[in-house]
Amino acid sequence: MAASLFLLLAVILAFTAGTGPWIIVATVVLATAAGTRLPDLDTPLRLGHRSALLHSILPLLVALLDPRTGAVAAGLGFGIGLHLAADLFPRTMRGFATIKLPLWGSIGMFPSYLWIALNGAANIVGGFVVLERIAARQVVAGALAGIGVLGTAYLMRTDGGWGAMALMLLIGWLIFR
Repeated sequence: MAASLFLLLAVILAFTAGTGPWIIVATVVLATAAGTRLPDLDTPLRLGHRSALLHSILPLLVALLDPRTGAVAAGLGFGIGLHLAADLFPRTMRGFATIKLPLWGSIGMFPSYLWIALNGAANIVGGFVVLERIAARQVVAGALAGIGVLGTAYLMRTDGGWGAMALMLLIGWLIFR
């Protein structure tokens, strides 16, 4: 429910509040918060847990269909990327934890790890690319600071989050060194 509310608020900001720096930062951070929970809407939508439709880059791409929702797309990319990073560290990758394709079912253990890793990376990279295209450098820095705080809080309290945080720190260190 929180994912839907955050996403709704982000979309409302994107459509009504303009493109000021703080509006972009707020929209990206709200959409990131929505993205951390959006993949788990698969269960109430009866798509099967870890549905390939929501555990992918598809939500980011859908958000890019309207040019006014670039900040929403960037935030969804970061949020879903964080969610998928945590999903890389399940207690066990079988049954409930594997990716499910519509009309197909589970794709199995190894393909699930591959799907999650590739789509997680695609979401994070996509979020960066979109954010850099729609915002000035200072706005990008502000949004990344907000995402960093939100992402740390999310990963500290979710299953698989500590492993994901270590992975994100390693990747960040490699990128910025």
